[in-house]
Amino acid sequence: MLPPSPPSIPAPTSTGLSAPGVPSGDRARRLRRVVGRGLAALALSLALAASPLVPAAQAQGTAETPVRGGTMTIINGSDIRSWDPAITSGTYPGGPMDVLDAVYGFLVYVDVKGIVTGGMAEGLTSPDAVTWTLKLRPNLRFTDGTPFDAEAVRFNWDRIANPQTLSPAQGFVAAWAKSMTVVDATTLRITLNSPNASFAAQVAELCPFIASPAALKAAQQKTDIKPVGAGAFVLQNWNQGISMTLTRNPDYWDQPRPYLDTLKFAIIPETNSRIATVVQGGATMMAGYPFQFGSNAKASGVATREIPIRGIYRGYFNQAKGIFTDPRAREAVYEGINRARLMQAYTQVGGYTPPSSYFGTQSPYYDGSHPLPGYDPKKAQAAFDAMKRDGKPLDIRIVTYTNSDLKRLTGYVQQVLNSFDGVKATITEVDQAMLVTRCRQQLEFDLCFEGGVTVANGAEPLISNLLSSDGSFNWGQYRNPAMDAALARANATPDPAAAKAAYAEVQAIFARDLPLYIFGEETRFLLLRNNTGGIVPSNGGILQKQFLYLCPDVCVK
Repeated sequence: MLPPSPPSIPAPTSTGLSAPGVPSGDRARRLRRVVGRGLAALALSLALAASPLVPAAQAQGTAETPVRGGTMTIINGSDIRSWDPAITSGTYPGGPMDVLDAVYGFLVYVDVKGIVTGGMAEGLTSPDAVTWTLKLRPNLRFTDGTPFDAEAVRFNWDRIANPQTLSPAQGFVAAWAKSMTVVDATTLRITLNSPNASFAAQVAELCPFIASPAALKAAQQKTDIKPVGAGAFVLQNWNQGISMTLTRNPDYWDQPRPYLDTLKFAIIPETNSRIATVVQGGATMMAGYPFQFGSNAKASGVATREIPIRGIYRGYFNQAKGIFTDPRAREAVYEGINRARLMQAYTQVGGYTPPSSYFGTQSPYYDGSHPLPGYDPKKAQAAFDAMKRDGKPLDIRIVTYTNSDLKRLTGYVQQVLNSFDGVKATITEVDQAMLVTRCRQQLEFDLCFEGGVTVANGAEPLISNLLSSDGSFNWGQYRNPAMDAALARANATPDPAAAKAAYAEVQAIFARDLPLYIFGEETRFLLLRNNTGGIVPSNGGILQKQFLYLCPDVCVK
């Protein structure tokens, strides 16, 4: 008999949108459909209950039966710097957590409907949003033979709470780490200081990976950490910055998964090179957008698949030092740059409508009474003039990573900003792997563009990570106690009406403070070989690797 499995979820079906020039009406309808699906659940449930497994073929929305064996190669834009499970950075496809997931597996993850779903754990539940119970699956073991139990989870989370670990989730975990209680081998109880209805979703985003304590203790430095998890795959070799090869974990808890014998990751920073590799059959898939794929999406043997989760394009304003400590400068960027034209320069496709708020118009939290500033170059120049009279320098350091799409984006921003009297904008490009160090850690920027969308599967945990004072993705060091309080109220309540009221205040504060430069919205896509099956996105779009398989020929749509 097979052990119990987490509930599978329908994966998105192919949309056929495979080339630039998608009409704006089609794009709008697609976004309305996507946002409606992605936010329907509100992510406010206080309990998770496992349900019987839907076969992976059915979960994918096809008539295919998963096939055992074979090799897949996923292309990522950058490599991890260590196998430290505490160093997490965004659950988007093609990012570092893609690799960590293959070895460690998510404790819990958030499905495309915004529902927290069991992974290595059966569930993370609470009757009151204060006392939470993590229930692990029985008899889990790491690949070194040691038990994956409640003590192992507590060790990992205690380690994250230690500032010396330098985990992005340190502040989040430290707030409750001392309240953890091991009830038994499979049960860990966490008591929060105040209600947090989004706690399970935050765990899925910020601290979902558990490594063997023995392996972590044996490492003298982060770079010495050996990836010993209980996930679907085991590392065989790693050519850092180039590729890695993982093989099937024969003792994975959810047999007969994983279906693949071998999973490979190839590191290719340049978008066009990634596309060419997939089209030529040198890799199985990459994450991106239709505007990048162009006619390549119609090549022989290639398909596209939408990841149905709305995301926002954004730039980070440095509010710790420099020009954007002045709110007039942040407003001037919104008013000085036509965001629809910026998106056209970036994507080389027209028809975009700039977002009017942090939330999309189809979100249950959307409140249109506090829109973001619109294009008004005269007001922008007046703001720059006023700052100049106050003796403030108008130098703007734009930082991004080396990428052809980002060259177009930042080049347009630089050109427009330099057209204003007195403004001097410069661009610095760094290696993609160094962008976090340059912007978030060193704060050596004024306006930082990360590239791609930050995907939001419901309001939390992304919005607090971006906008709260201790948010893991608050690269610009934005601080406002009123924003923190509004986010806390939204987090604390299981009542959708109360949450909506709190998020209305969040939007009002956002429109006043302008902590981020939100210039567009989009959904991610996969460009993949058409024999790729088992596409099950989670969290911000990261694929659950245990479900992947190869069809004998073309996968049934």
